[in-house]
Amino acid sequence: MQTPKKTNKKRIQKAVVTQNNRFVYAKYDMNTNELKMFMWIVAQINSQKDTLFQVCEMPLSEIMELWQRDDKNPDYNYIRDLCQSMAKKAYVEDFKLLDEKTMKEVNIFRAMPLFKFIEYRQGQGYITYQLNDSLMQYLLDQKRDFTQLKFNDIQQMKSAYSIRIYNMLVCELKQNKQSLKINLAVLQNLLEVPKIYIERWADFNRFVLKQAEKDINGKSNLVLLEIKTYKTGRKITDLEFIFDYKNNDKRIAQEKAKQEKFFTRLKEILSTYIGKSIYDERFGEMIVTHYDHNEADNKISIIAQRKSDDKFVAFGVKNFKDIQSLEKLKDKAEELFYLDKQRVINAKEAQNYKNLFT
Repeated sequence: MQTPKKTNKKRIQKAVVTQNNRFVYAKYDMNTNELKMFMWIVAQINSQKDTLFQVCEMPLSEIMELWQRDDKNPDYNYIRDLCQSMAKKAYVEDFKLLDEKTMKEVNIFRAMPLFKFIEYRQGQGYITYQLNDSLMQYLLDQKRDFTQLKFNDIQQMKSAYSIRIYNMLVCELKQNKQSLKINLAVLQNLLEVPKIYIERWADFNRFVLKQAEKDINGKSNLVLLEIKTYKTGRKITDLEFIFDYKNNDKRIAQEKAKQEKFFTRLKEILSTYIGKSIYDERFGEMIVTHYDHNEADNKISIIAQRKSDDKFVAFGVKNFKDIQSLEKLKDKAEELFYLDKQRVINAKEAQNYKNLFT
C-alpha cells in the first residue's frame, strides 16, 4: 500500500498532473471539488515510471487542504457521501470512427469506472482507493501525446468547467497552438453541462465561458485573450479560444537560454571531431574540417572534405542522436583503415594516423 506524504504548500506547488490527450477530451462528470480531488490523485502517479495502480491512502486533512477548507475532521456521513459519489464517476468516450470496411462513420461509446474501489471506515483519518486498471493507458507510461499541468494552477479555480477548459488549452499549447476552435455542441457534450445551458446561450456564456475566463486569467499561468463565436445562420455553432502563456517574454527568454546551452554543448562535442576521418558509403572517406552554425535558422552542420575529389559535404546535426551517427562514421573509417593492410604497411609512421581516430 502506498502511504501518503505530508501535504504542504511546497508539495502542492510541485505537483504535476500528467494525462494522455485523449483523457483531456473525454467526459467525466464531476463538480469542482471532486475534479480537484481526482486531479490530485493523478498528480501522485509517476506517469513515466509506475506500471501498476497501487492501493493508496488519502488523508481527510489532505482533501480539505486541497479544497482550502478549515474542516480538518469532517463527519462520517460527509465522507461516505463523497466516496459514494466518486465511486460512480466514469471515464467516457463518445465519438465517431470511420469503418474501414464500409467507409461509413460509426458511433462508439466507451465507459470505464475511474476507481476499482474507494473505501472509508468510520474513525479512520483517511480514505483508501485504487484506480481502475483500464485507465492505465491514459495515465501511466506516457511517452507521447500527453499533457502536463501544475496542480497549483487549477487549485483555486471556482468552476469544474474552468478546469476542464484549462486542460484543453494546455493540451493545445503543448502542441505549439495558441487557439482552439471547437464545435459548441461538442464542447457542451464534453463538459456535460445541464440542459438549460444548452438551450440558453446566455446562461452557458455567463456560467461557463465567463467564469472560465475569470478563473484562467486570475488563477492560472495562462491568459485567455478572446473567445470568438461563429454562427450558422443566426445560431452560434462554434467557438474559438485564443490564449497564451502569461509572462510570455520570460518563457521565451528561458527557452532561448535553454537552446543556447544545448548548442554550446553540441559544438563542444563537434569540435572534438575536427581533423578526424569518417566514412560514409555515399561519399567515401572524408576528413572533418569544421562545423557551421547558422544562428538565423538555428541549424548546425558538420563539414567534411572528401578525399576522392576534395569536395565538401555537410551533415546536419539536430540532436545528440546525430552525434551517435557521426561516431559510427568515425568507427567505420577506423575499421576500414586497419583492414587495409597495404595502407598500414606503406605508412612511414603508423602514429601519424592515430590522431585520425582518437
